[in-house]
Amino acid sequence: MRQLTLVLSLLLTFLLLGCTVSDEELTKTTIDNTKQAFKDSPQDTNEHTKLFSYYLPEEFSVKETKKYNVLLEKGNMSYLLFVNENEEANSKVSYDTLVEKYEKPFISETFQDKERFGYLFVNNLEKNTYEVTVGIGGTKLTTEAKANDVSDAAKNMMDIVKSVKKK
Repeated sequence: MRQLTLVLSLLLTFLLLGCTVSDEELTKTTIDNTKQAFKDSPQDTNEHTKLFSYYLPEEFSVKETKKYNVLLEKGNMSYLLFVNENEEANSKVSYDTLVEKYEKPFISETFQDKERFGYLFVNNLEKNTYEVTVGIGGTKLTTEAKANDVSDAAKNMMDIVKSVKKK
């Protein structure tokens, strides 16, 4: 009976360990997905404000719109889209501000092409909860996500951010 209990305990431990994402795996997957989204062509815009238009994936909804901000939702997650009309797509100001604010981010990765400066910035808030910010120049999108949601959230966020067209 003791051996059976020990075997079941070990099996349960291995199963639980298999369900969690390692820091290394989370970092690699998130960077790879976000980088690929940065490289891909932007989707056509389907949402509009007075100052800009942007692509919003089907599973997202607009909760509130202000002059430079749009509050988005997907399920139980909220996202804040901020567009600084005075910063170009190659600006590093927003990224540099994050670097100054957070001493030891979980992920700090940048992407560049001829016209754009993009970034992924992930900060660990508490166990299994992260603040995720994705940006291109003066446009950024921020959310809080659980570890299992970080990679997909970052990819979707880059899809939205790269589609923003200022009017």
